[in-house]
Amino acid sequence: MSDLRDLILRKSVEIVAENGIRGLSFREVARRANVSHQAPYHYFKNDSEILSAIAKDGFDKLGNAMKIAASKHVNKPIEALNSAGIAYVIFALNHLGHFRVMFQRTLLPEDISNSNITEAQEAYSVLRDLASAVIDVGGAKSLGLEGLVLLCWSTVHGMANLISEGLCGSNNDKKSQVQIATQVVEGLGTFVKLTMKK
Repeated sequence: MSDLRDLILRKSVEIVAENGIRGLSFREVARRANVSHQAPYHYFKNDSEILSAIAKDGFDKLGNAMKIAASKHVNKPIEALNSAGIAYVIFALNHLGHFRVMFQRTLLPEDISNSNITEAQEAYSVLRDLASAVIDVGGAKSLGLEGLVLLCWSTVHGMANLISEGLCGSNNDKKSQVQIATQVVEGLGTFVKLTMKK
């Protein structure tokens, strides 16, 4: 990735984080990057291409964050799954511009959706593998793998949305926001432990 392309992408993410997706324009990106109004067009044909690049970058970052968090709990599947869930929420707080784009399928080009973004599939695979490890040790058998994946994803994604949009927890107090998310995710982990066969 060229330095200028990277700069344009970073400024685009900043704009989305501050003003939402509708605030993104090539003119504003160029102004913030301190380049000519035509410079973004050398790397992206339109806003949709920038949004696609932001989504791919976001899913790559999210997948890595979840893997790193889970890796701290080798041979402890439920703790690994919990840590990945908390990392998901922290990612949303720290990468709001990315997070606001990643799941907005209607704003991405018609031929681009999460199902054909490789980075999105890799991030999903991290969650699926962690949930599978929990199933393997006897957790959430009644839910099955797909049920556990959906339960975990909807819980952490819902928390991430609520917190990042200021609907849960103290605004601008990331410590308290992460504490709330941790309580919810660990509560889910406790539920999963209760489902384990004695």
